[in-house]
Amino acid sequence: MSPSNSLASPVSIGVDTGGTHTDLVLAQAGRLVTLKVPSTPHDLSLGIIDGVKRICERAGVPLSSVGRFVYASTFVTNLFVEGKAGRIGLLTTQGFRDVLEIGRASRKPDVYDIHWRPARPIVPRQLRFGVRERMSARGEVIEALDEASAREALAAMAHAGVDCIAICLLHAYANPAHERRLADIAAELCPEVEVSLSSEVVREFREYERTSTTCISAFIRRPIRAHLDGLKEALRAQSVPASPFIMRGNGGLSTFDASLRSPVAVTHSGVMGGIIGATALAASCGISDLITLDMGGTSADVSLVSGGVPVLTHRSRIGAHPLLAPTLDMVTIGAGGGSVAWVDGGVALRVGPHSAGSVPGPACYGQGGTAPTVTDANLVAGRLDSEYFLGGARALRADLAREAIGRVARPLGMTDEATALGILAIAEAHMVNAIRLVSVERGLDPRDFTLVAFGGAGALHAVSLAQALSIRKVLIPPAPGNLSAMGLLCADVRHDHARTLFARLGPELLPRLEALYDELIDEATASLDQDGIDIPARRVLLSADLRYEGQNYELNLPVSGAQLASEFAELSARFNAQHQRVYGYQLAGREVQVVNLRVTALGTTQKARWPDHPHRAEDARPQGVRSVLTAEGRRVEAAVWRFDALGPGQRFAGPAVLDYSGATLYLPPGWVARLDAMMNAHVAPASDADSPDGGAAGRAQGETA
Repeated sequence: MSPSNSLASPVSIGVDTGGTHTDLVLAQAGRLVTLKVPSTPHDLSLGIIDGVKRICERAGVPLSSVGRFVYASTFVTNLFVEGKAGRIGLLTTQGFRDVLEIGRASRKPDVYDIHWRPARPIVPRQLRFGVRERMSARGEVIEALDEASAREALAAMAHAGVDCIAICLLHAYANPAHERRLADIAAELCPEVEVSLSSEVVREFREYERTSTTCISAFIRRPIRAHLDGLKEALRAQSVPASPFIMRGNGGLSTFDASLRSPVAVTHSGVMGGIIGATALAASCGISDLITLDMGGTSADVSLVSGGVPVLTHRSRIGAHPLLAPTLDMVTIGAGGGSVAWVDGGVALRVGPHSAGSVPGPACYGQGGTAPTVTDANLVAGRLDSEYFLGGARALRADLAREAIGRVARPLGMTDEATALGILAIAEAHMVNAIRLVSVERGLDPRDFTLVAFGGAGALHAVSLAQALSIRKVLIPPAPGNLSAMGLLCADVRHDHARTLFARLGPELLPRLEALYDELIDEATASLDQDGIDIPARRVLLSADLRYEGQNYELNLPVSGAQLASEFAELSARFNAQHQRVYGYQLAGREVQVVNLRVTALGTTQKARWPDHPHRAEDARPQGVRSVLTAEGRRVEAAVWRFDALGPGQRFAGPAVLDYSGATLYLPPGWVARLDAMMNAHVAPASDADSPDGGAAGRAQGETA
């Protein structure tokens, strides 16, 4: 590519900010440039702008050529972990101020834990107030709003110094009139205090989840506005012309401005890019059934993709708080490279959920951290190169890692090596359990799936997890530490709109369905207008949540808007069949109810893809060998490979270590890796790779890529 063409081609940048590192991908005219820089927790924008400058410099393009900027971050998650938000108050219907405290009659995840205590409500009781009013579930006014009690409650909140007020009235999803009037009164009495209305945040039933979601929106509204506005201004100051987009929990994108109107949509922003990126990468290799493992410095996120489509759920959690918002289904655990190992009661070795983060980081970073972490254990086990961490950008201190491991080993009467392996085994056991949660516990066999591992630490542990679960196919991306950032450039713009409607499914429901779908479609179209999506790039999808009469859970089924008048019988039959597949039975004689109507608005974007690489005339040779501890505690000489020296078709067997610029693949004995045309590493047991069928499958994947 000539320099003139390079400068003329538009540039797209994806930025994924985690607790330890900020990952960047730059795409331009079929080429990709990747970069990892340290996150700056005190002000994330500093690390982001530093990374954008450096990756543009590495690619040889000016900042002014960046036509697309997509961002994802764990910013919201960190707010809850660190409690860094202002005081919020809750205004609700009289008699319902304790909904947050009562919650659900559930003791998940362990009903037998005698030490279990309910989570502390997001709003303390002294800041929760009730007002006299009442709506019916049909939206009919039963008791008019008592404005005098409302003014009294709002004055008390203002006196208590709240920064934001969450207003969540009973059945406001059916009729928001009283909530809107309360917002007007709040603007009159305390105009400096921001207000979140449940009828604007989530117009769905289930009082506890709706109240929690509205309070979460209030909790994060001000800090996320300050963060996104600051980042937008910082980009503008660097002459970046792109209108910035952010990843949402539903796996789609929206502009910063749209996300500020609906803050709960970006609560899970930081982990969704990896799911989208892994799905796109696997599809390019002809793989549609996969389990994703995103292991970074702070946590590990696991998700299952069946048939090439990530699973969407409408009920999730952030921390201990329920969230009623569409998110890609995943399980998050506190098992990352920075997860801290500790001794419980002087006799038991534990790992996580606490993390050393990026500052001070693992002991081996040499930044003052003294607690042993998973990264320190990998270094002591020989699986990390102290001189080539992050492509040589950071030198690791093996002596500090061993010293930290020793502080845990001595009370347990163990050697440093045995303790390091114990730390790795415990962290991997947590991840195995997470994979079982998204597969075995849902009736799916993980052996039928390919494990796609990424993140800074995912490739280090992928094969060990596959062995534990009898998974025989592992896929490692060309830049494992940057796949989440790459996923941002593979996502479409997406907005989800929903409305609760309780009714028996039947032809008499048609006028109400059509009217409500038309209203939701108008909202969805307005969302795409605000994001500047051209009409040819738009798609609108309809669906409905259905259940049997008397049930308390529902299934979501797609609906064809053009055939609503004639498909009620067919829709009931499809619901019965889906219920049979999911739960193993159906109640064919029971009435089917509509619960929620949903409309999804999609704006198709130009996707980035991993480029093909030219084949090399001959295979590369390893850089050398290094002593590595196997899981069994044996010392073996492992071949050390550098990713940048390899080419498509390269094949190598374990024991081996493959060093990427931002990650490391550990290949234990008995496993083989092969690079395809896009430089994905296809990893399998040596017995599979050497068999005729396994070889044919591997060649087919390479040709597809």
